[in-house]
Amino acid sequence: MTQQQWGGAPYGRQNPYGNQPPAPWGSQGFGRPSAGVPGQFSPGQRFPQGQRLAPGQLPAPGQQGQWATNPPGGFGGPQPGVPYYGPPSQPPRKRSPLMALLLGLVAMSVLAIIGLVMVNVFTGSSDAAYQNDDYQVPPADSAPPALPVPTTYAEAEGWLVNNRLYAQTTPAPVRCDNPPINISNASDSALETHFSNQVECLMRVWNPPVTGAGFVLPRPSVTIYGEKITTKCGTSGVNAFYCSADQQIYFSNLLPQAVPIIRTNKWAAEVVMAHEFGHAIQGRTGILISTHALAQNADSEAQSSQFLRRLETQADCFSGMYMRSVSRSMGIQQSDLDGIERTYQAVGDDTLSKDANIVGDHGLARSRVFWGLTGLSTGDIGKCNTFTAPANQVR
Repeated sequence: MTQQQWGGAPYGRQNPYGNQPPAPWGSQGFGRPSAGVPGQFSPGQRFPQGQRLAPGQLPAPGQQGQWATNPPGGFGGPQPGVPYYGPPSQPPRKRSPLMALLLGLVAMSVLAIIGLVMVNVFTGSSDAAYQNDDYQVPPADSAPPALPVPTTYAEAEGWLVNNRLYAQTTPAPVRCDNPPINISNASDSALETHFSNQVECLMRVWNPPVTGAGFVLPRPSVTIYGEKITTKCGTSGVNAFYCSADQQIYFSNLLPQAVPIIRTNKWAAEVVMAHEFGHAIQGRTGILISTHALAQNADSEAQSSQFLRRLETQADCFSGMYMRSVSRSMGIQQSDLDGIERTYQAVGDDTLSKDANIVGDHGLARSRVFWGLTGLSTGDIGKCNTFTAPANQVR
């Protein structure tokens, strides 16, 4: 069967928030994307803070100001107002009856989405050949080439909205010989081996579309650490994150104790790692730097946070897309989908903070569930274009 046929009929985006058509994000609107040759980013390059540049111009390397080489938080924190993965720092706000009703309606819509995902992901023929099976995964690259960086704000906008990656598809099914392990009691060496093997599978899924779009995808390493670690992106506590300054991935061995679903659901850690690899894809395709450049140049804190939520929910979508590609070889069953959904729900800004009204940088549980399931349902990367989605889908 062909790649599009595997997994059933095209799923299409289902919107639990209504059926309004996608609208451009941001208040400024977009001009035509620049066709200029991408620049190169190197660790230490500076973008301005609170400073307006001449229209259409990005700062030259070496200018003062920090563009934030490390995206705020990893899969769920830290960020202002949201704890890492622990209990809330302040008492939760009381939810209104109207909010409870709306959340109930969203939950019903999500259940309908899950039903469609079950049909579409698991009804493919078992005779379909594994895709990209002859690809030789390279070793981890400790000195990868510099990340691409846009030369103007117009080009940054174009990379977010009209990136060449969106015209690509992920191969499916893809072979992944990396059975899940008991993440809560595995040794550091076992964790490192497991996640390094998963990165091999992630490379098999993502190398074809990334290179097909004209970009380069070096393989990141995975480093396991304990309570805290200092990297080129600064010091982080218990977390899982991609550091854009060295283009490597880090995972705390204490995360299963901090986030119960990672300890109790065998696929949760795979989803977390696939999300962090999603940031690596964003880094290598110019999406990551473009987002932070425009977020720092936003007219308000609210608009800046929306840029970051679009970045994070897109990484959720990419992680779901990966899980779809390896679902057959990994033995993911329809009964596993509830646990995968609950993983996205568990790291929502509102779930972590116990504040239903929070405006965070990662997205509410319902937004993260929506985009994770969107990725799980399709190989069309354009369906993960969160930068053209209505604002309420990235709330």
